[in-house]
Amino acid sequence: MFCSPALVAMGRSFDVDVLVHQKRRPLLQENPYISRLYPYRNNGFSRTYVAAALSARRYQSLVVLHANDDLIKLMPHLRYERAVNIQGWQDPKLRLEALPRNPKVHAVDERLRLAQWAGAEIQPQDRFMHMFLRPEEGEYAESWLRKLGMRPDRLRVGLVLGASAQYRRWQAERFGRVAAALYSKGVEVIHIGDGSERDLARRAEEAAGRQFHKGYNLSLRLLGAVLSRLDLVISNDTGPLHLGQAVQTPVLGLFGPTDPAKVGPRGPRDRVLKVPATCDPCADKGCLDPVCMEQLHEEMVIETTLEMLGLQA
Repeated sequence: MFCSPALVAMGRSFDVDVLVHQKRRPLLQENPYISRLYPYRNNGFSRTYVAAALSARRYQSLVVLHANDDLIKLMPHLRYERAVNIQGWQDPKLRLEALPRNPKVHAVDERLRLAQWAGAEIQPQDRFMHMFLRPEEGEYAESWLRKLGMRPDRLRVGLVLGASAQYRRWQAERFGRVAAALYSKGVEVIHIGDGSERDLARRAEEAAGRQFHKGYNLSLRLLGAVLSRLDLVISNDTGPLHLGQAVQTPVLGLFGPTDPAKVGPRGPRDRVLKVPATCDPCADKGCLDPVCMEQLHEEMVIETTLEMLGLQA
């Protein structure tokens, strides 16, 4: 999703083809600023297929917004005048230039610099991420939520208990106490995640005193549509936090060791609760005991949540 603003900026002025991993293709479908999507997989057969599909195309600029080094193997088969990246690859033979990275710049803004290099005019609204949904996708998500028992006349809040790394996770029991406060105000709560997080849900439900609605293992398109029908998403630093922003649902991001200035929400209705990293230097991605996240107390989250929903404490 960090790439979507750059694609919009370039698509306003240029004919834009996008090479995207098959798993991420749903995120870019229906984007009116993209001319063609070319899905790929990280293997030699897929690379050969994509090279053949692109052989008739000639590009002024090749902009590497996000990629692994498998792309380098594909580039000799593409026809382009110049290329740019922020991964640090510099190769005159491939006409590939590396822009220096700025560790203080948001991931979206880093990619907008690449779009600007290609000649795109950057506008103020380009700092926000986008996922484009068809009206019928939103209608289906609404029907799906109602079948779960989530009433349309009540506020709806999504809780994202998991994250790809444990060091990004706020304690499930504290999520549960936030849910208890929401239930006392008549708010509907749904746990957004996958089946591997059932234990987190159980612990949170025990603290809440009741079971949540569940949105598990949703496809990316349905997940985006469901998030678009919620009034708020409370999330660790993980995928649904970014997807919620992209469908213009207010999000409350919970951050400890990771930096919201680099990857956090930035919409006018979004909020961040950040506590200082406890370890010095910060524990790495193998950290299994995120002490810093324990400094984020549920009272802070409850107060901010009620304020964002327009409810009295």
